[in-house]
Amino acid sequence: MLALMTTACSGNKSQKEGAAEAGQTEAEQKSAWQTYTNDKYGYSIEVPGDMTKRETMTEENGTIFSYDGEEGVTLNRIDITGSEDMFGDEYTPERIKAYYEDEIANKDVTSSECGDNYYTYSILGGEYCDQINYYVYNGSRCVSVVVCYEKDHADKLGGEVAEHVFKSVKFK
Repeated sequence: MLALMTTACSGNKSQKEGAAEAGQTEAEQKSAWQTYTNDKYGYSIEVPGDMTKRETMTEENGTIFSYDGEEGVTLNRIDITGSEDMFGDEYTPERIKAYYEDEIANKDVTSSECGDNYYTYSILGGEYCDQINYYVYNGSRCVSVVVCYEKDHADKLGGEVAEHVFKSVKFK
């Protein structure tokens, strides 16, 4: 599902703080984020404004945003996927907890957390990259957000930036 690296970049400044220090106006700071909306599954999410939506990787359930100019990019990206329980069953806190425990059971995670309507876990991807997985549930719907970034992009995708992306998930 999705992974969140909450500990790797906790010392980084948020985009808004960085923008304020750079002397940007409130309007310019707000444009630091763009909103992706998925009508099929009824959710929206904010991603950094300077990321590019990868049209060739877009499907009706989600999309990919990245910093790199190549369509086949594998790092420095945010994967967003919506889904719905195939039988329309509700995701209860107990069911989410079971999914969470199953998801992290055989993975070497660096951090993890589970709430009533979400769970998250982080994986150190090796010497050069980190990955954060985040899942949020609403009724019979789920949104999976995976943030994967190289160490030199930690200030753009880790820490408070990743936290903002995850907390911005909204269902209609």
